[in-house]
Amino acid sequence: MASHENEWQDCRLTYGITPPKSSLPEERRREIAAVQTTRIAALPIDALIVYDLQDESSRTDVERPFPFLKTIEPLDYAFDYLDGVPHKKIVYRSVSGLDEEGLRDWLRQLEENAGATVLVGAPSQMQAVRLGLGDAYRIRTRRCPQVQLGGVLIAERHEAGGTEDARVFRKMDHGCSFFVTQAAYSVTASKNVLSDLHYRGQAEEREIPPILVTLSPCGSKKTLEFMRWLGVSVPHWLENELLHAHDILEKSIDLSISGFQELYGFAQEKGMPLGCNIESVSLRRAEIDASVEMLHRVAKIMGRN
Repeated sequence: MASHENEWQDCRLTYGITPPKSSLPEERRREIAAVQTTRIAALPIDALIVYDLQDESSRTDVERPFPFLKTIEPLDYAFDYLDGVPHKKIVYRSVSGLDEEGLRDWLRQLEENAGATVLVGAPSQMQAVRLGLGDAYRIRTRRCPQVQLGGVLIAERHEAGGTEDARVFRKMDHGCSFFVTQAAYSVTASKNVLSDLHYRGQAEEREIPPILVTLSPCGSKKTLEFMRWLGVSVPHWLENELLHAHDILEKSIDLSISGFQELYGFAQEKGMPLGCNIESVSLRRAEIDASVEMLHRVAKIMGRN
């Protein structure tokens, strides 16, 4: 089991996507998957992340900037539609709507396909749930311990409560062996949580797990509003730079890469295993191309060809 664990802990550069809308006809689904397969197969990544979208409207009273659209089940999309992608796959799964049997069956399917997962709970305490995240972790440990488990790290949550470092170690106790952040635009917020993780690890004599900092290109004012709606912290100065830029997409790429380079150097000085996850969640061709450009620039920072 240790060698399998190490295999996933060596994943330091990933590419994250959302499945297409479930309302699309099957022929169109396959066309999109074929295009994505060609693009993703050529990327110098360690793994592909496939997200499970949730309707997060229960988290806030503010109207969602973009309508919520149900997508193809992420496990099906990862291993059926994207069967031609040669990279390892990490599949997100929202557990709040599942019962124990449903999660167990889903994990067994994932295990059969040699995938890893990031389990996520309900977006807010206001939402009724059938299964809590802690219960989901215990089911995975008891029923499918071979499935490698990742967790979500949210720097903004740490800024608000100062407890994200403790939360990370609790999730490690439940079996999480790597972590993925939400989209990171605030270098200071990210540094704060990384610093607290580092020194808590020293105090408790525990190793810090691999952490993938998520970068997401922003190509419009509405996308920026959506990031804020999702809870992503965008510093006022950075928002000004984006909104007054001649090309907001190009500026977001440059600022994101600069921020990651700073975080990568900060983590290297402390011996922390920091990696990167590049999101491609937009349908716009320009933002898809931007995500690929970002990935290659990050790969160069990390010393990869």
